This record gives sequence, structure tokens and C-alpha cells, in this order.
Amino acid sequence: MEEFKEAMAALAGGVCVVTAVDSDGAPRGFAATSVTSVSMRPPMLLVCQSKSSGSYPVFANCEHLTVNVLAADQHELAGLFSTPGADRFTGTGFVSGPEGTPVHPDALASVECRLRETVDAGDHSVLMAEVLSVRTCPGEPLIYHGRRYQRLSQD
Repeated sequence: MEEFKEAMAALAGGVCVVTAVDSDGAPRGFAATSVTSVSMRPPMLLVCQSKSSGSYPVFANCEHLTVNVLAADQHELAGLFSTPGADRFTGTGFVSGPEGTPVHPDALASVECRLRETVDAGDHSVLMAEVLSVRTCPGEPLIYHGRRYQRLSQD
């Protein structure tokens, strides 16, 4: 298991904050690096989420979710959304998107989706989602490699 974890730490990934609202309308979210496109027709993506996550029941049953692709200067936001029990939304700049999910206006991209299917995958679930709307802006992405947040360019 440790060798597998070490091998996966060698794989660089973009850092995203995935958001939704719970049944009471409260925002929920988690940091993710396991996000990828699945299909162009229809446009779909997938997100992997640990079943031990406190927000797992929300995402396994939500109607909509948003994938916010973080910019290189948003490492503190990524850390916050990786910290169990943290107050993740107060003062962090999220606004409500067209589908009601939290969207960060400074993210490199915000992809609002409709959850289509949740697939069991060991200690994680794969959230399969159809893209409804996309907003992008230029900038450098935040990446996660070697168990730490990094930039593409090391100025």
C-alpha cells in the first residue's frame, strides 16, 4: 500500500474545489485532484471522492455540483478545503452559480454540472456529472505533486 501511495504522489494533478449544497441549502465542498473529462458528447467529467469524507452523503445524493479549478495563488483555499471540520465558506469569496452551487470567481474555471451517476470504487465513489455551464479565465493552475501544492513555473 505504501508503494502505491508513493507512486500516486509522483503523479501531478490539477487542484479543484468541488462544491454543492446540502438539503438545507448550506454550501458543502472538498478539495480534489482526481478530476478528469469523460466525454465530449455530451460533455461529462468525473470526480473521485472518499467515502469517509464528511460531505460524502451530500455529494452522493446531490442534483448539481461545481468543479472549481484553482489558480496557482489559491493554495490556501485548497488547504482549507482539505482540512476536516474547517469553516470552508466564510470569507472565501464563493458566490452562488446559476444552478445554486458555490462558484469561486477567481478560479481558472468553474464547471457547473448535473450529477448523473455515482459509481462505487473501493473506499471512494466516482461522481459522473454532465456539464451544464462553463466559465474560464486565464492564469496558471495550482498543481499537487509529491504531497504538496506547487506551481507549474518555479519563479
